[in-house]
Amino acid sequence: MDSPPVAWRVVRDAARLVGEGELVVFGSAALAFWVGDPPQSRDVDVWTTPVDKGEAIEALMGELSWYHEKFSIHAEVWGPETFKAPPKWRERAKRFSFDDLEKVAVVCPHPHDIVLAKLERMDPKDRVHIEQVLRQMPLTRAQLDSLVAEYDEVREADREARFQQSLTWLRSQLTR
Repeated sequence: MDSPPVAWRVVRDAARLVGEGELVVFGSAALAFWVGDPPQSRDVDVWTTPVDKGEAIEALMGELSWYHEKFSIHAEVWGPETFKAPPKWRERAKRFSFDDLEKVAVVCPHPHDIVLAKLERMDPKDRVHIEQVLRQMPLTRAQLDSLVAEYDEVREADREARFQQSLTWLRSQLTR
């Protein structure tokens, strides 16, 4: 399971493999860069630019790698299309570099963008993670409506139904 120091270490190690470019950290592990008590996760979801640097991360730090065996956490490399956040998420993201890795920009989406990205899939653990985010970074109905309004993608009917069902649940969790 990760904790903030573990997530930071995994991202730093992945950034070393990127060397120069961008490392986007998304999913629940990205919350370790925003909140004091992030949800626990056994993986760190990333994508890289340049894309080929992701292959090295996957090979050396992926599931069932020596890294996974040693640290009980692994990196999962995806493409940017996997992250279903509102289109303007980068404007709200945290962007930084490690002191010794200045040529690698690390980008972590805002927790509310991560919450919206989880709505389409909404695994049981996603609900727990969303509840944990909302306790630390409350979201108002007006903020939620603004984020939802950014979406311009037309989803397939089953994906849209899942999104709307999860959105209804999320609205029920908001106090104002």
